[in-house]
Amino acid sequence: MTMLELLRKLLGQKILNIYHLVTAVVANLIFGFPSRKLRVIGVTGTDGKTTTVNMIAQILQAEGKNVAFLSTINARVGGKMIDTGLHTTTPSPFFIQRLLRQMVASGAEFAVLEVTSHALDQYRTWGISFETAVLTNVTHEHLDYHKTPENYLVAKLRLLQNTARKKGGALVLNRDDRSYTAASQIPASAVLSFGLSGSAAVWASNLELGLNMAKFTVHAPQGDFVAVLNLPGEFNVKNALAAITVGLHYHVGTSAIQRGLISLRSLPGRMEFLPSEVGFTVVVDFAHTPAGLREALMFLRGQVADRLIVVFGAAGERDRTKRPEMGAVADEKADIVILTREDNRSENVSSICEEIRSGVKNKTPSRDLFIIPDRREAIAFALKLAKKGDLVAVTGKGHEQSLNVDGVETPWNDRNVVMEELGRLSSGK
Repeated sequence: MTMLELLRKLLGQKILNIYHLVTAVVANLIFGFPSRKLRVIGVTGTDGKTTTVNMIAQILQAEGKNVAFLSTINARVGGKMIDTGLHTTTPSPFFIQRLLRQMVASGAEFAVLEVTSHALDQYRTWGISFETAVLTNVTHEHLDYHKTPENYLVAKLRLLQNTARKKGGALVLNRDDRSYTAASQIPASAVLSFGLSGSAAVWASNLELGLNMAKFTVHAPQGDFVAVLNLPGEFNVKNALAAITVGLHYHVGTSAIQRGLISLRSLPGRMEFLPSEVGFTVVVDFAHTPAGLREALMFLRGQVADRLIVVFGAAGERDRTKRPEMGAVADEKADIVILTREDNRSENVSSICEEIRSGVKNKTPSRDLFIIPDRREAIAFALKLAKKGDLVAVTGKGHEQSLNVDGVETPWNDRNVVMEELGRLSSGK
């Protein structure tokens, strides 16, 4: 248990949030409220935040704007990429305000920020003058912290409410998501919607999806056009629609939107297909929620010729209620399920896997259901099990550079481990 988790247990989150608020106020004062000199776009939601942040940045940059951004996996200021840490979501107020000050100093006009529900609940983004807020979706996640889905939604809506208070504040909402009803009731200067149906202001049709691409027709009040992504899946089409809606709000031209989207290549650990010479396909993805895993496996199911093999786990000391749900998703969508470690922290890995397994009703142990606590061994087993035409998906860790093993952060990279094990397999070791 970390010091912060101990303090949370002893004092309660509400008391700790007072500390976070004071810290945010002090950070803003020290760095001079830098966000007031930027046009800040905040992106929140359960899934798709990181990709949407990167898409928005690319679209604005293609229009010739000076854009800085901060996401879970990367940040860019003055054209330079910055490492944002191991398990980083939204960093501390001092980190954020210092980075915003650097953005101002670099001459940035726009700042695109990924914003989490924890950050909103803990006032880590207090003082940031958001001009536009994007809500990608709200699905099952973080109930260990927020306790109820309603509390989780309320935390997400704080970003929208803060943005709506600003003159000219715009809200960009997912028309197809359950969050839309509550979110669209927040009075703002502009409420814009995106989705996959004609009920949204900006929507898509004629989807063509491949392993490394997506092509679709965009319908918008400004006119129709075709967009192409070098990213796969319907989920990325949704992320692109959110980014397109932001671009159109800022009067970005159609050609710049098209150039911005197609310029974005695969992000580390986000549906990243790895080179393989063994006759089957391997992909690493960050999917770690029931909805995220469902989206990922639904897409992969349509791309695999033979069996879909999935390797995943669930984080320890986090939302336990999602574990059987993730098991049920894998049970339905995959042919072979391999359960393993994923940041177990102080929890017993086997116990976590058993909780996931409780949602798997239609598979037989040692035939198409396996529990292998060691993550490397689980990955190696999946690769040895795979045959020509199969697809192996390793999910849950994605871009992350460490694995919490029994409370200790250990260097780890799913992509590197997969490539090492593929090398051993190819060499016959």
